[in-house]
Amino acid sequence: MEFDTRRAPVRASHYLELVKAIRSASAADELDWLEWKSTLDFRPKNKADKSARAHLARAIIGFANRQPDTALRNAEGYGFVVVGVDPDGYHGVEEIDSVELERWITPYVGEGIDWRTTYVHVNEEGHERLPVLIVSVSPPNWGDPIFCIRKEIPPPPRGEADQAKSKDTIPEAAIFVRRSGRTERARAADIDRLGERLLRKHQTLDMTLIVQQGEVTPLTVPDADMEKVINAARENLLRHLPPVAPVDTAEPKIRTLNQLLQDINVETLTGSKPDPRGRDGYLKEVGLYLEELREAIPRTLPEVAALAAPCVELRLHNKTHTHLKDVQVRLEMPEGVLALVPMDPENLDRREPFLRNLVDAPRPYGPVSPLQAMSSLPPSLRPHPFPAVMPSAVSSRWDIEVEGATVVFPAEDVRVGLSIDLAAFVAVAEQSLFGTLTVPWTATATNMDGTAQGAVSLPVAPERSLFALIADLDDPEDQDAD
Repeated sequence: MEFDTRRAPVRASHYLELVKAIRSASAADELDWLEWKSTLDFRPKNKADKSARAHLARAIIGFANRQPDTALRNAEGYGFVVVGVDPDGYHGVEEIDSVELERWITPYVGEGIDWRTTYVHVNEEGHERLPVLIVSVSPPNWGDPIFCIRKEIPPPPRGEADQAKSKDTIPEAAIFVRRSGRTERARAADIDRLGERLLRKHQTLDMTLIVQQGEVTPLTVPDADMEKVINAARENLLRHLPPVAPVDTAEPKIRTLNQLLQDINVETLTGSKPDPRGRDGYLKEVGLYLEELREAIPRTLPEVAALAAPCVELRLHNKTHTHLKDVQVRLEMPEGVLALVPMDPENLDRREPFLRNLVDAPRPYGPVSPLQAMSSLPPSLRPHPFPAVMPSAVSSRWDIEVEGATVVFPAEDVRVGLSIDLAAFVAVAEQSLFGTLTVPWTATATNMDGTAQGAVSLPVAPERSLFALIADLDDPEDQDAD
């Protein structure tokens, strides 16, 4: 199902995304954190029909009886019942006041479960403000009691409530658990697990994070360096331009004949026709290119940094007495500091330039190869006539993810008293920085409640020129020698 389960939906727009994802889902996508129903009639004609209330009560208890470590793998541990949509279409549901709906359901589920209702309105497939009910159940916690039906629910009247899954009486104290795609009566093994959940003491998530190696690299684009590159590009593009011809005082007809003879001579000797752009046209084209090049070079900073800037590596230590599962660390980078997924320069095809944000240079004036005209520039800044072949940057499950200013590290297990090195990343600043940066972090685990938090001090490296990094990539042997 196409829905981001790393976060629980909290806004109306998030709930609407969930509803649309259900519409596009398959039956196999109904998992342990989500249940949908085409519709439920909470106000049946026969008031003795409690099947809709029974269905919702069962689902709420099933979500509340999940194991905390399992629940935290999706939607931050929340469970959701969505009524009014399924993969077959939007069906809608009668919009009932939330206070009244909670008053109907609470006698069956008790006061100990935190659950809430809301509605979103669908304007899709010809519907206009079609109401869909969303019931959210808060995440389970270690030490929670075993939740059960608090009041007997009678079977639906004969011939009524085709929507009911069970046509039997649900007795008081019946225990339900959530399985993948369904809610069922608890078995002996389920009772054992819920008993363990009840008895497990609350533990504090205690972890530390330190810098193992690396630093934040401030990168600048010095004006003097930029002028050197622009001047080198201009010099190479103009070196094949012939000098200005002396003023021809001959009659117009004679000048035209002389030019025609010169053109014929050039074509005979070189096999190429004279450049149709002419001297003035070529000079204008070069000027426009140099302006575009000046603007494009700074845009290559993230790409160059990912290849050439040093990586930062952090080490996470588990100070608890528990084997922590799926520990995820989040780092909040300061404003102006970029976090990047590193790329390996060894994967570069050094026969070709690689920077994607550069513009193509004009074809040199006259019958000259384009590569000859730019031969004195760094290879990374040379234009090429086809899309650049980038180094391999295919994301893997071990790469960081960057969400705005937040760096999210891949979830990993951490054994008792041991440490792990987190995925490396590149940190660069597009401004001058000095000293150290205090960067706040948080960490969570799927098998323990709470959040570990702290701050890590990232050292700031001396300021470097973007062109120096480009030179490092173009001259790997010199870089190794240093």
